[in-house]
Amino acid sequence: MDWLCIDFLNSDWRDWRGSGRGENRLENQEWLASFLQTYNLTAPLPMNEECAASLLQLRERLRRMLEAVVRGDRFQEEDLVELNRVLGLASFQVQVLYVEEEGGYRQKQSSSTEGWPLVMAQIAASFAELLAPQHLERIKICDNEDCRWVFYDESRNRVRRWCDDKMCGNLMKVRRFRERQKEKR
Repeated sequence: MDWLCIDFLNSDWRDWRGSGRGENRLENQEWLASFLQTYNLTAPLPMNEECAASLLQLRERLRRMLEAVVRGDRFQEEDLVELNRVLGLASFQVQVLYVEEEGGYRQKQSSSTEGWPLVMAQIAASFAELLAPQHLERIKICDNEDCRWVFYDESRNRVRRWCDDKMCGNLMKVRRFRERQKEKR
């Protein structure tokens, strides 16, 4: 399942192998273009410094809020106020369309707002949807301290600990194994 807000939060990339390297993908024009295209969003590139600062601030705030959710804590009131302010940047109207290729009807959101304010409002709306009770138990942050990737746990028992078993999961298992081997010596 793809979530706009989760991909946005993961734009703060960290090397999961522990090198300490990282990248703010909000500064990468290719990544931004791909992100916009993936979610069928339209905004001018390159973005101006004010938009870049607002997006970075939004990402930091949403991350802080998500970490609180994962810990089982409540949001700070100022974070909730700011989330609602960003949601208010754009009003959405829902339209129903018939899509011939899909052979059925589909909802489409439209707004008179455009550009980065609309993108930010859609990210906030995605985050607000993620906070619905049926999703809360499924929001996870990778247990690999070097990674800390946000993911949606689609496992039946909701017990996933790593963003990817083949990468972070395997790495963490190998690290624990090596640590046990050291202790035996």
